[in-house]
Amino acid sequence: MVELTKENFDAQVTDAEGAVLVDFWSPGCGPCRAMEPVLEAAAARHPEVRFAKLNAADYPDIAWAFKVVSVPTLVLFREGVPVDEIVGAVPAQRIEELLAEGVREGGGA
Repeated sequence: MVELTKENFDAQVTDAEGAVLVDFWSPGCGPCRAMEPVLEAAAARHPEVRFAKLNAADYPDIAWAFKVVSVPTLVLFREGVPVDEIVGAVPAQRIEELLAEGVREGGGA
């Protein structure tokens, strides 16, 4: 999973081709930590999708730009455009549904 910063966000997400799933998280967030293994497993199952994470506490301006007001929030980008999101900790099946739709609609890293 790619660690996002202000310096690499555009290259890794908004200028990227295909599907990118960004995990907006924070270090003090218990649900965020619970989502880590779920997202790592999803990344292993979906090499066609780029997985990345952004510490919203370190980069609140980026989080706010995408209307992220609660963590964890997962935002699916397709061709650099946010197309769907999930707010809160969710089961793996919900992430699979989000990715299936994202890839079907033309995603792919």
